[in-house]
Amino acid sequence: MKIRHVTLQDKSSMKLSLDQLDQVAQALQIQLDRDFTPVWGVHAQVQALDTGETVPARAWPMTILDQSSAGLGVHLDNNGKPFAEIQGGNDWSITASHELLEMLVDPLGHKLIRDPDIDPQSDKHQVEYLVEVGDPCEVFAYQINGISVSDFITRDFYNTKAHAGTQFDFLGRLNKALDVPAGCYISWFDPQDGKWHQKQTDGSFITARQKANLDKSPRDERDAAFGDEDNKLRHDLQRIRAKYRPGATAKKTAGTT
Repeated sequence: MKIRHVTLQDKSSMKLSLDQLDQVAQALQIQLDRDFTPVWGVHAQVQALDTGETVPARAWPMTILDQSSAGLGVHLDNNGKPFAEIQGGNDWSITASHELLEMLVDPLGHKLIRDPDIDPQSDKHQVEYLVEVGDPCEVFAYQINGISVSDFITRDFYNTKAHAGTQFDFLGRLNKALDVPAGCYISWFDPQDGKWHQKQTDGSFITARQKANLDKSPRDERDAAFGDEDNKLRHDLQRIRAKYRPGATAKKTAGTT
């Protein structure tokens, strides 16, 4: 198994200390080692960096910001290396966990899985879902050593023939394959009309106006299809969790390693 190197650095007005960052980095490392890698088979070493430190050349950087220039979420730099930009403020550790897990599973933003269309107006023909492991359950979180981290889907989330009792997300909050509760979202490409579709955080279904350019990265094409404002809202986990989170975070916790 290839082990990636991911860094966590604060360049926001929160002015987090290296110790504060390191506490979150350690919680993320436990989440990977204990919870995530056994499910998805991808792994990384997470390192906290002080504000002025240089990101190692081969590392994938995650940066906490007040305002994102590239757009919140996971992107590719000019050399094709993944990076993530995280909104500073409340729940930033959940966002960091969310983006870390998605970046590891699909760093290039091109993983698609075929399944029936979930739009109730559809005839349930096969479409291609963009694999984003945090989005369908992003309102759910749990704690590791006092640090809140994101829930994530399992591989069976895309198994519409899964047997009773199957776990579709780590916390067991989703009831069936392709279940997307309020506050969460999912995106897919429909080969029939050549466009991107999405179930949004408010439960509505939208279709992009323009056909997708199949020569580009599916993730980039999805982002372009729905526009900057929509992308900003979808990745603003603070706003989404404030509106949709189901009471307190989940009770599933981790002790020390």
